[in-house]
Amino acid sequence: MAQTPPPWIWDALEDDVRARSWQELADWVDWLGEAYSPWVHLPPCWPAHEGLKTELSMFWYWHRWLSTAAVNPIDGVRWHNELRRSAQAWRELATCQHEPPVAHHHQIVAAQRARRDQFLADAQRPEQGEP
Repeated sequence: MAQTPPPWIWDALEDDVRARSWQELADWVDWLGEAYSPWVHLPPCWPAHEGLKTELSMFWYWHRWLSTAAVNPIDGVRWHNELRRSAQAWRELATCQHEPPVAHHHQIVAAQRARRDQFLADAQRPEQGEP
């Protein structure tokens, strides 16, 4: 039986629903930046960072739940604590440049993956002396 993905995973959404979701998230992120300044400082390129988009989506849905269904104030305190902690990490992206990768970037990534694959193979090999 297929499970329904959580609402912050948009892979299976119809194009119009995905576009509407992006706009609603962008509006909420604008509100978040205004309401929680100076804690929250996001670069305008936040939609280009998949991990950040996903994390912001999770905060958005969490905030909606707090506003409509939460019954315990500790849930709101937890949201604020996590927001402040995450906002600190988001600040690292506030000065990103979006420089195109160097021409040999793909070669570097391929070499790193090959090295990782060797470590994986070594980790799966029984130690010498074991049956």
